[in-house]
Amino acid sequence: MMERILRRIMLLLALALPAQAVLAQGSAEAHTRAGDRFYQRMAYAQAKEEYAIAAKLGAVNEHVVKRLADCSMKLGDTADGEIWYAQVVKFLNREPQDLYMYAQALKGNGKYAEAEVWMDRYLDMAQIEGAPKKSNIADFARKFTANMDRFSVTHVSANSKMDDMGTAWDGQDRVVFSSSRDTSVGIQWRSAWNDEPFLDLYTAKRQPDGDLVDPKRVTGNVNSKLHEGPCVVAPDGSLWYTRTNASKSKNGIHRLSILHAAKDGDGWRGGDPFLYNNPECSVGHPAISADGKWFFFVSDMPGGYGGTDIYVCQDMGGQWGEPRNLGPGVNTQWNELFPFVAADGTLYFSSSGLPGLGGLDVFAAKRGPNGDFPFAVNVGAPVNGPKDDFAFVIDKANASGYFSSDRPGGMGGDDIYAFVMHYPLEQRFLCTGTVIDDENAQPVADAEVALLNEDGSVQESARTDKEGRYSFPVQENKEYAVRARMPGHYDGLVHLSTENIGQQQIVARDVHVVPDAGIWLRGAVKYKDKLGFVEGVKVSVVNLTSFFSEVHATDAGGDFIFRMQPNEQFEVLLEKPGFFSISVPVNTAGMKRGVIELGDVKELALEPMEIGRVIPMKFVAWPDGGTVLAPAAKAALDQLADRMQVNPSLDIEVGVHADTRQKPDAALKLTQDRAKAIEAYLRGKGVAKDRLTVKAYGTTKPLNPCGPGVQCTDAQNAANERVEYMVTGVAGS
Repeated sequence: MMERILRRIMLLLALALPAQAVLAQGSAEAHTRAGDRFYQRMAYAQAKEEYAIAAKLGAVNEHVVKRLADCSMKLGDTADGEIWYAQVVKFLNREPQDLYMYAQALKGNGKYAEAEVWMDRYLDMAQIEGAPKKSNIADFARKFTANMDRFSVTHVSANSKMDDMGTAWDGQDRVVFSSSRDTSVGIQWRSAWNDEPFLDLYTAKRQPDGDLVDPKRVTGNVNSKLHEGPCVVAPDGSLWYTRTNASKSKNGIHRLSILHAAKDGDGWRGGDPFLYNNPECSVGHPAISADGKWFFFVSDMPGGYGGTDIYVCQDMGGQWGEPRNLGPGVNTQWNELFPFVAADGTLYFSSSGLPGLGGLDVFAAKRGPNGDFPFAVNVGAPVNGPKDDFAFVIDKANASGYFSSDRPGGMGGDDIYAFVMHYPLEQRFLCTGTVIDDENAQPVADAEVALLNEDGSVQESARTDKEGRYSFPVQENKEYAVRARMPGHYDGLVHLSTENIGQQQIVARDVHVVPDAGIWLRGAVKYKDKLGFVEGVKVSVVNLTSFFSEVHATDAGGDFIFRMQPNEQFEVLLEKPGFFSISVPVNTAGMKRGVIELGDVKELALEPMEIGRVIPMKFVAWPDGGTVLAPAAKAALDQLADRMQVNPSLDIEVGVHADTRQKPDAALKLTQDRAKAIEAYLRGKGVAKDRLTVKAYGTTKPLNPCGPGVQCTDAQNAANERVEYMVTGVAGS
């Protein structure tokens, strides 16, 4: 999994330690203490052996089991990780991270449905602000394995029985890569993490069919007794490469740095440090754009999104500018690694935080118009799979290249794979979910499901699978509804919008269907003058005879549903802090069964309530330039009076303005008379005097510079003659 990568070349790399024999002697407590000592030194392979012996001797306690689970995952052993985390999550004091790691282990073993259950439990337990409420792992797995013919993947001959990874182009006929194959004679330097030889840089020839042959250690002086990890050959032929620091940081960790070497024959020589190396954080995994103007790297420096993030520097004329975090379109709270910039500017990288098939997955991000990377696309199977997939590079033709993986079937731990991409990547957005029968809370197989456009027309239809699941492709920045039908039930209906789907990729909506008996009230609350539905609206249904009330909150699609009594009158109140409340009367007289769509009775669109924000009253006009309210004006004022009654804590100011072509004194007198007419009408509608102020502004506050001596159109002049209102205060605030 991701720890398999981190243990070699990204974070927390310990110095070489001599191998020590593990003997099954002594007490369980002694082996536990030995395991703890190895664990503190990040010698996880040896720590796991000691903990395993302790467990065999009877120490199957919380400490040992948690350490066995953690060591297994750090060593990339998801099979053992699943076994031990299955025990960890049963402990009474389990932590959210334990559920997360169990889900990761299951995911790494291709058990996506089980992984989804535990990841959803993690999300519910962790309550991370801004995180999705459902992981949708199974849906993502289906999505990412839907186009298996996009790539052809083959093993390369240059792989060894050890770890081989991280190719970088050295022209079009050679690559540079990292390998732990050890060809030294005598003392063998080994990593404490996994007791394997350190990584060095090698080079290999590229064959016409993409195979890599004749691997040789890079000449020059870039290889050392420490790890040399991911590198990039710059457009000028020089080498930027990653190396583990020999000295420790203040907290005792050997961090990473980036070094620069000049071309020296067939190899490279030099070790000039990158400007932004820092002994207290890791800086590694260099990548350079084809024009040499942008330098990308990975770091866990403070101020990131979490784990390791990708940063970029711009060439400022011989020196790299200040690093800039690539932002939430690329970086997550987990780990982003191995950036590579293709000839067309596409950024490829690996992430353990974005939705994927398990461990590290490869993603592609197109540069936006402002130089940012707004969202990333999972490149899908067969490049990605349940294990770690990383270090993706592609040629100038965007047709072929290499990536690394620890998937089963390779020669060693991590192997290099060649690929051919047969057609371009595309971002596909999905709406998915399950149809559920509310009568028994069971999924409904073979239910008829339809995706409805904003106008209610059917865009696509399908039937649910044996698990009650459905899936529809959707477009960005649109509103949809999903309708489900089954015999003996009312149609189920849920809503969704796709304004934020660029990063989410999938919107999940379960559709509940209820038996076709009794009366049901439902609706969906939208934003006014803005795309999207409003979650968390308090919807109260009050019986006006018994004054019994029932309260629900809208879900992520703005949806709500209530069971209603027949032959009664109700008031439905929609409330959310920061918005004007809405009241809708409902009457079930004469009804015995059916569904009342509240949105057909009144528009359910919430408008933001902000003190001092001016709201125009569009239909308040004055026939023949007088002071008598037209019918349309009275209807608009009725709506304002209704709003004030439904929102009894608000104080309102109404402003009356005149056409600026009039003389100031006459315009002020006219707006004063009109203000009196408006105030009298609102007072007649029950608006209290202390909550209402109506002001006449004449021509003192025009919307445009039109007036005497200024040539304007009739529409521009008419815009200045208006009535508007604003909230001036909220009681109790």
